[in-house]
Amino acid sequence: MVKPEVGAIFDNRFKIVSALGQGGFASTFLAEDVQTKDKVVLKFPDINQLGDPAVYERFKREIAIGKLLNHPDLPRALTYSEGNPPFLVISYVEGESIAAIMDGKRKFTVDEVVEMCCNLLEVLQYCHEKGICHRDIKPENLLIGSDGHIKIIDFGIAGMEGAARVTYRGFSGLMGTPEYMSPEQIKGERGGPKSDIYAVGCLIYHMLADVPPFTGDNPLAIMYQHMTGDIKTLTHIRPDVSEQLWAVIKRSLRRRKDERYNSAHEMAEDLRHLESADLSWISKPDPPLASVASTNRSSWFIIVGSIILVFIIILAIVITKK
Repeated sequence: MVKPEVGAIFDNRFKIVSALGQGGFASTFLAEDVQTKDKVVLKFPDINQLGDPAVYERFKREIAIGKLLNHPDLPRALTYSEGNPPFLVISYVEGESIAAIMDGKRKFTVDEVVEMCCNLLEVLQYCHEKGICHRDIKPENLLIGSDGHIKIIDFGIAGMEGAARVTYRGFSGLMGTPEYMSPEQIKGERGGPKSDIYAVGCLIYHMLADVPPFTGDNPLAIMYQHMTGDIKTLTHIRPDVSEQLWAVIKRSLRRRKDERYNSAHEMAEDLRHLESADLSWISKPDPPLASVASTNRSSWFIIVGSIILVFIIILAIVITKK
């Protein structure tokens, strides 16, 4: 098996130039297509999970998703190799990640955040209309291109309407990033368009406050905050944030998904016309989900079970990296 490393050539065509990143299930590399001289991204599954059939199914689904989507702010899945190791070939998207920008301590203006997130929401609307939910919107998966638009990358755990649920061996279907996970994802649901809307609310807050809306000492504590905690008032942290913008953010972060925006487009329209935003969302109670679930034994067990599963996932990751 050829090891993915700088200088390695795969399928006599793709030469690895540099490493781009490594996640829980896959690693990505910048490569050159020696036939066309184009830059591409090669995505390889984690070597420790190559024996899991779900890895192949997930890669094939990512190819299907990539071929279904055709938008300038989205990458395209070009092909899939079943070699040893298998890998995806994805179009290269130019840009700097929002995570890297924030790590560099750059401050975003309110107008910048509003404009970029309006564009992001319209791209998500396009995906949702195609039956695709990203389910892992976060700064690391968002690039700012030269045109100022946010580019969405990494559809590795995206959901596809009508597709069977894919579960990795040793892992539950509970996937995502704790700071950006919606309450329904924490409860073990698959996540849908309103989960992406929740994540955009987290993103706007994070870009303006320099911290996510919910934080904690560990993933379990963060997820518990999503279910029960109160968000620090953004207008106290950033006085240049209007009450109208705060109302939009508060609605997108409602714990119960039926209380959030009905679509990404609807949220984008509120951001574009803040003067029309409904200020009542600022003061509307948003009761903790745990207190509601405690009156329903099965729902409570789902939440507790999900938290236990997350702990097992974290423990498994720590063990495999030793």
